[in-house]
Amino acid sequence: MQDIEIYPASWYYNACVQGFLEVLAYGLGEKGEEIVAGKILREDGRAVIPGNLMDAAFKPRGTPFPDGYVFREVPGELPALKRIGWWWVEKSYDMGFMRKEDRGKSLNEVEKIETVARSLFHKNANYPNLAQLTWDLTKKLSFINNWFALEEARDPSLSCSFCGRQCNPDLDGSVYETSFTRSLSIHLGNSPAVFPNLFWDTRPDLIMCKQCRSYFLCFHLVSKNKFFINSDSLLVNWHLNRLLTGRTGRIGHKTLLSAMQYDRQLRRAVGSWGLQNMELLIFTQDSVEYYPISAQLAHLLLIPRVSSLIGQIANDRIWEIILRERFDYLPTVIYKSLRALLKGGNNEKDPEVVYKDVTNVAPVINLIHLYYTIRQQLARNEGGTSMGYLNLKAIQAAAAEAPVDLNSNLDKNLVYRLLELTRLNKKTEVYHLLLRLYLTSGDNKQFPASLASLFATSDSELFKTGIYTFIAGLKANENDEPQGEND
Repeated sequence: MQDIEIYPASWYYNACVQGFLEVLAYGLGEKGEEIVAGKILREDGRAVIPGNLMDAAFKPRGTPFPDGYVFREVPGELPALKRIGWWWVEKSYDMGFMRKEDRGKSLNEVEKIETVARSLFHKNANYPNLAQLTWDLTKKLSFINNWFALEEARDPSLSCSFCGRQCNPDLDGSVYETSFTRSLSIHLGNSPAVFPNLFWDTRPDLIMCKQCRSYFLCFHLVSKNKFFINSDSLLVNWHLNRLLTGRTGRIGHKTLLSAMQYDRQLRRAVGSWGLQNMELLIFTQDSVEYYPISAQLAHLLLIPRVSSLIGQIANDRIWEIILRERFDYLPTVIYKSLRALLKGGNNEKDPEVVYKDVTNVAPVINLIHLYYTIRQQLARNEGGTSMGYLNLKAIQAAAAEAPVDLNSNLDKNLVYRLLELTRLNKKTEVYHLLLRLYLTSGDNKQFPASLASLFATSDSELFKTGIYTFIAGLKANENDEPQGEND
């Protein structure tokens, strides 16, 4: 069959395509992400799926698969189920789409199908009543096989409302299989029984081809993240959303954060015009919220390290601050988080404390790295040369060797004072406090050069960032944990 070309369209369509590509990447095993990012997604914004690959994916177990691919085969217990259907079940299950009573259990293949179906098709679920929960296994498998289908015959007089290609829907069959209804999207779909709707003269206007229909059943894989970054490029969408949700695989993550290849690829894919057309969709239980993304923020999100750190921090308040471009407020969040860590808990339930576990300093360290990276980039964008350099790794290493024991009340009080003096930008007092700490230690430790350099800067925020890094390193050293994201 011919290659399948997918062009970017509306945010909803693009999100569904993203979900479908997630399923395809899963089915293609360990190299699936690499295949999708490197061979299927194109720099002009399209996705081009080889026809022989698509054909094999939409066939059941045992049918020939094109050379050069390693894929996940359908279990022997389900010989008639199409590969794409099984991959959809497995991917949904792995992302937590199951009944509450099945969580933590080890389910067999048949039980996985049942729990995924009951999770996605009940009346308040992602696809309400699209399939009947009372169906037996045979009917559920038949539904999955029928839904994931390729367009074979085409009617020149009918076009898909989403991709524009000629299609041949069975207009005498179920409206739920041929038209975009509320059973596919409670927010966007239509129904003859509700107002407003796109059913005229009892006939639906939003016809969907079988291929687009397959994509639409993958929206839950994206909406689970509670947000979606959309652009004019499916390639950009793939990279940004995976980075921001922390879902790049081991191989993909290493490739992306080697940065230069990723950076060039994305910047070729997104011209200056494309930066004007990025948007954020936030999914709530009852609505979809829309936020345009400024060109400045789009530039930042295209930096792999920025997107990766946001994804690792995974905090709603940080997201809000980033979206509002209130970057100068991030040091306040860092201060609050460090104070709560030193106190041993967020007793005030402050939503601006970024860690979840008092023994895990990594989110705070990542936030410090994020703020520093953003400041560096903004200074470059403005053509300024006054932005100094901090060796955050060296400062963290100095903290690991510092003569401080946070199990000692005396030392803990000293670090509290260090934190407050830093917040107030009392550089001289901070210097004397640290110098006295090193001079009075019994270990004859030298004052670290990485700390000494902080007192030469005239940039108060740079100074604070360095001392906050030192304090976070002290806490990480107390917990004997990895110190967050490394450069």
